[in-house]
Formats: sequence, structure tokens, C-alpha cells
Amino acid sequence: MICLLPSIPGAIHQFRANPWPYQKTLVTPRKDMASFLSTLLAAFPVDYGVASTDQVVFEPDNFLELLKAREVPIENYWTFCAEASNTEDVAVLLDAMLNDWIDFVFVPSPASFAFYADHDEYLTIYVPTSSGLDQLVTRLELVGFGFEDYVRPSAGDIWR
Repeated sequence: MICLLPSIPGAIHQFRANPWPYQKTLVTPRKDMASFLSTLLAAFPVDYGVASTDQVVFEPDNFLELLKAREVPIENYWTFCAEASNTEDVAVLLDAMLNDWIDFVFVPSPASFAFYADHDEYLTIYVPTSSGLDQLVTRLELVGFGFEDYVRPSAGDIWR
């Protein structure tokens, strides 16, 4: 199930206040999203996840189609917080949001990774341990995803 939340949950606030130290950034793989998401979610299975917007640059057509198909009403699609309640719905939610020009934070449970996506089509994946980062990078590189030589600024620089 995918639903909109009335407020930003604590997991998002906590991540924004103290993002994990290990990160890698890649160009959002819009043309190979299914492979990317299946590889990511195979490496780090999730029970549910929450995405919270920072900025929506253009009307989020994919996200709005997703909500319409699931009969989820939305009043403000420029600022929202959405929750997906299982792995399949997490993949569907992320596919829609990553294919729109949205700046957002995503935090799953269990909290084995998190990420920040921006409308410039960069996706920074954060993990709490260096071994977790190595595992993720290895899995994604094995199926053809490459990473940028970029470190996203600290939380205080990107989240107000």
C-alpha cells in the first residue's frame, strides 16, 4: 500500500539531522530503473519506506499517475511525504519519484540505507557502515551501474 502522510516521520528528521557517513553518488538510472531498483532492494531488503520532498521542480506526472491508479487523493503535490508498506510498493514509489524531477529523502525500514535524490538527476546513497557501502557498490557495479566522483555536502549545507 502507498499512502500520503500528514507529517514528516521521525526517521526522516533523524536522517536529515545526522546522515550516515558513507555515501556514493550516481546519475539516476532513469533508462534502467527496474534493474537498479531490483539490485538495490536485493542488497538491502525493506519492509516499508518513507519519502519526503524538499523540492518538486516540475509537475510530478509519474507520481501523480501512481496516486491516481491507487485512488490516493493529493492536495499539494509540491510538498508531500509518502509511505510504501512493502518491498514491491517501495519499488513502485521510488520508480515514480526518481522518474520525476523531485528532490527528496528516502529512508526505509530496516534502516540499512537511505538516499537523497535531486532534480539534476543525481542520487546519493547513504549507508551506516563502510562494509555496507562496499557491498552496495560491488552489486551495482556488477550489473553495470557506475558511480560519480562526488561527495554530497553535509546535511547542514543541503537541508535547511
